[in-house]
Amino acid sequence: MSRLKDPDYPTWVCDKCGQDYGTWYKKGSYVGPPHYCATYHMGTCDVCGSENVAVTEPRDYGHLSGEWKTFITNRKNRKI
Repeated sequence: MSRLKDPDYPTWVCDKCGQDYGTWYKKGSYVGPPHYCATYHMGTCDVCGSENVAVTEPRDYGHLSGEWKTFITNRKNRKI
């Protein structure tokens, strides 16, 4: 399923989750375009659930790898 059709695909991600699950980060190092900027606002991360943190769109991290889905599923199961 594409990320556009996945209802669980995050709208907003914090920097930590962006670095953990973004495709522009490999082993903690940035490997994306050499000149790129992103706009952040204070909000809630749709991956980890952190509130009142700086968040931006997943595209600003090269979109997210598939590992985010497992993390969200585990987080939701812990709340039950």
